[in-house]
Amino acid sequence: MASTNNVRLAAANMLLDRGVRYTISDAPLFWRLLRLNKIEISPLKAGAIIEISRIIDEDKLDKIETIDEAKRKLDRIALLIAVAVLNNRIKIKYLSVYLSKVLLWKVPLNILLTIFYHIIQVNHLTDFTNITRYFAIQARMMMNPKDMGQQEAGS
Repeated sequence: MASTNNVRLAAANMLLDRGVRYTISDAPLFWRLLRLNKIEISPLKAGAIIEISRIIDEDKLDKIETIDEAKRKLDRIALLIAVAVLNNRIKIKYLSVYLSKVLLWKVPLNILLTIFYHIIQVNHLTDFTNITRYFAIQARMMMNPKDMGQQEAGS
């Protein structure tokens, strides 16, 4: 059990630090020639992680246990993956709905579910540690007085 937690934690850290690339194995030849058969999730920004968590909580996507439940909520799963792929506030706002429709139309179900379960595991394991660490550093920098030059040494 401890080894599976370590593997999941390593996968979560990899997604947050470097990103992950998924290959669509049964993509058409034209897609493979243009290298469009890959879905790449770059390191997630704080806003994207919060938006992903909002979608998960809104639709209770972390409570999915069977394939039938996943198929019923497939449009929201595709939206979650689109948010992770876009990873930018403006792109998420304007392109996430369109990308989710393209994902539903072109990507096989097993790859969508693999990406979804990976993102869900990352969402459970990280518990916003990177976001809270970032905001703690920012708050510390804002609360500390700025270095205004030499301080009086009393000499």
